[in-house]
Amino acid sequence: MSSQFVTIPRPISKNTNKNTKIKKEKEIYEAKIDFFTNVAHEIRTPLTLIKGPLEFLAEKKDQVPEIRDDVNTIERNTNRLIALVTQILDFRKTEIKGFSLDFTRVDISQLLTESVESFGSLAKNKMLSMSLELPEDDVIAYADEEALIKIFSNLLSNAVKYAREKISIRLSAIKREGGSFRLEVINDGDPIPTEMKEKIFEPFYRLKNQTRQKGTGIGLALARSLAELHNGSLYLDDRKEDNLNTFIFSLPLKSASGEATKLKKNKPTLNL
Repeated sequence: MSSQFVTIPRPISKNTNKNTKIKKEKEIYEAKIDFFTNVAHEIRTPLTLIKGPLEFLAEKKDQVPEIRDDVNTIERNTNRLIALVTQILDFRKTEIKGFSLDFTRVDISQLLTESVESFGSLAKNKMLSMSLELPEDDVIAYADEEALIKIFSNLLSNAVKYAREKISIRLSAIKREGGSFRLEVINDGDPIPTEMKEKIFEPFYRLKNQTRQKGTGIGLALARSLAELHNGSLYLDDRKEDNLNTFIFSLPLKSASGEATKLKKNKPTLNL
């Protein structure tokens, strides 16, 4: 009588299923990033070609009042498209660590003030009150200025987009442990659930009650990536102060190659 061997399949462990799921999610995520990046590259070329003639028309719009409103509309939306495309490409660079930082001495107080003022008109159009609190001493840090502008812009854009009535921006400097600065951007929009405090920093993630708002879902992810490239942090404070959404951005005042200093100067509170 011949012997027969039966192979009994090993049961699939929970860890195997979990690893397979994680791998699949990563593949889907990479596919999304690659798709958006490729599309962004394709869109940027015609946008650049549109931008040139548009600038020429913008110079002539006061001479031909009939086209002024149309040119302004085209210019505004073209700039928005260019900003979105740039945002996608910048995020991809941070993902593959291809985003090089140029550390220079930056006046954080001045840069933040300029960023807040640039959103002043948009806030007024939405009938939002926006206040900025700065410390008496100018806060100086060694950082990449362009990267900071992107972080500030994304945080302020997010606040203006979702606030109901008011936005508060607070900057402070912390001297201990080598020194750092802390920026709080607070809005009174619908409170973000605590369990979603990390999900909102994932690329393409949108809260269900916010899907009507325009955007790529990349802004906060890009801002956090740039913060981490500076050895800083960006997070949503889960301590709900009066049901407000508080985003906290923190960055060292010193880089590996430089020392930060402070300039003595009185700083008033800015209200818009």
